[in-house]
Amino acid sequence: MLDILQLRIHPEELDELRLCQVKPRGDCHAAFTVQGVKTIWPLAIWGEAPAEQRINVRGWLPLLDAIADEFLIWRPQGGCFVVSHEGARYRVDEHQRPGVEFLQFELSRPMVVPQWQLEAQTA
Repeated sequence: MLDILQLRIHPEELDELRLCQVKPRGDCHAAFTVQGVKTIWPLAIWGEAPAEQRINVRGWLPLLDAIADEFLIWRPQGGCFVVSHEGARYRVDEHQRPGVEFLQFELSRPMVVPQWQLEAQTA
């Protein structure tokens, strides 16, 4: 059995994933289709994507490449995965819900440190 990887990310990275989608999604933050180790399409589709939507986004975003690489460990044949604020999931078939979680996110948030703590650290 594989362990679920936990990945620390910045909220802006999730926004970047959304920006490279073919069309906005209401059911998740972003969705992608992995076709082998070299191809990631910016949509989730079972079967062949229309020619005008076959945009290979592999290499565009480091986070996307990391998610796809982890997905291929869980599902070497590729397929579709969806990304939410919590992590990433895939479905074994197009009718399965909610899917198999293969990656969890920990959102990095900026932390405000009081001035007196900063001064104490430098002393």
